[in-house]
Amino acid sequence: MSKKISNKEAICNELINLVKEEKNIVVLTSDSRGSASLTPFIEKYPQNHVEVGIAEQNIVGIAAGLAAVGKIPIVTSPACFLSARAVEQIKVDVAYSKM
Repeated sequence: MSKKISNKEAICNELINLVKEEKNIVVLTSDSRGSASLTPFIEKYPQNHVEVGIAEQNIVGIAAGLAAVGKIPIVTSPACFLSARAVEQIKVDVAYSKM
């Protein structure tokens, strides 16, 4: 029987598998690498990680910019902060520009 792991660990493991095939994946964190359990991914692929800090609005704009130049951004941030603080950026930078 396989060992049970958390959803966060499963996501980290899958990101590690995905980036082996797709080098354009960039994981963006907003001071959440530990709480998102992404440390193993970041240690293995530091070139595929951007730490934005406590800047939920900026992380969305950066992700949109990365997508515009062909990268595949994956944003992680506590939901309570991202959903409350970055709604305008999600609407303008992502939805309106069809990123």
